[in-house]
Amino acid sequence: MLPVYVITSISRQAKSWKSMFKQNSRIKLNKNYILILFVSAGLFFQSCKTTQVVKEAFAPEAPEEATYVLSEDVVFPEIEGNYKYLFFRLYNPEYSNPLYIANILKNGLKATKTDDVPDLSHASINFTLDDNYYGLTLGGKHQLAEEECAVPLNNKYMKHCDPERSEQITYALKVTAEEYENTKAFVERYAEGTDIKYASGLNFKIAFFTIGKKFFTSKDHQQFGTIIYPKSAKNKKVDKEDEDDYDNNFVCSTFIGYVLYNNVESTSEFFDENDIKYEYLNVTDLSLIPGMTALFYSTWASYPEAARAFVEEYPEFNEYLSN
Repeated sequence: MLPVYVITSISRQAKSWKSMFKQNSRIKLNKNYILILFVSAGLFFQSCKTTQVVKEAFAPEAPEEATYVLSEDVVFPEIEGNYKYLFFRLYNPEYSNPLYIANILKNGLKATKTDDVPDLSHASINFTLDDNYYGLTLGGKHQLAEEECAVPLNNKYMKHCDPERSEQITYALKVTAEEYENTKAFVERYAEGTDIKYASGLNFKIAFFTIGKKFFTSKDHQQFGTIIYPKSAKNKKVDKEDEDDYDNNFVCSTFIGYVLYNNVESTSEFFDENDIKYEYLNVTDLSLIPGMTALFYSTWASYPEAARAFVEEYPEFNEYLSN
């Protein structure tokens, strides 16, 4: 049974989202129905197969025993002038305890997915291919903290996961050298401080929006780039000279959307042109941002081996791996 505080939070979110679903779909919804749907989806899908489902989606022909797979075609859009790469790890964590609240949220979101993308539920960003990505999770003084796939016990979130069964896909985004440096400084500013917080209530906000998109929205507005967001949704350009202008409450995916919107022009333009709001981004949405290119798949435990194999196959990336 879910903790009382979780049920209370879900019920409160259901009440606020009832009116939005009615406006978007003209269907009257009962908040208890939404609650039952979401919780039931999470509980039901706990029993489904989860081992290597991402590998099957990423490379259906890969041998069953393979613990990593390199992308066969790594091609990026052209950029004028000097360029560099930003790196992202999108995870399918396999939790040690199936009743861990993050597992229920993960499976509920999986049940409401509308885009044809692998099942991924946590995201992190880095500026090299080394196994020390920045991910925003609940717990600890520094909630934006380094995540090591091969050494999960070093992170309060990752220690709840099995590194041999958990999966990840590493992506890269080609940006100008200036955008790379700006993004790096922007993220490191947050990582060095303690102001940024993982706002767990946003998971329910995104979950209920996803339920509405899946079950109560026309198919014309279910795919990323066509979604109609609530009128209250917004994107914010930060005044980087004003320390008080930075936002501090996110979940992992909305933080990365916020970072890209404020530092990478192509992403900012895409969001504005398609009226995409980063405060409602889920993890799989990040993989659909134009220019986001998959590099390789691996289990968490085999990430270092996969990264080394990737730079051997694509020497251009050798400068981004130091171990």
